[in-house]
Amino acid sequence: MKKFFDDIKSELGKISWINKRENIKSTGGVVLVTIILGIFLLLVDFILSSITEFLLGGN
Repeated sequence: MKKFFDDIKSELGKISWINKRENIKSTGGVVLVTIILGIFLLLVDFILSSITEFLLGGN
């Protein structure tokens, strides 16, 4: 069992971890893309809802 955990420790040491700056940059990119996509989907939903309401004669 000890060998198993020693092997895990050895393998974790081989991993190339990203630094804090890269992590923050990547997270910021994900947040930005998520916000942009959310706004885009909001606009598409509004436009399609308006078209549907117009075609179906809604109030």
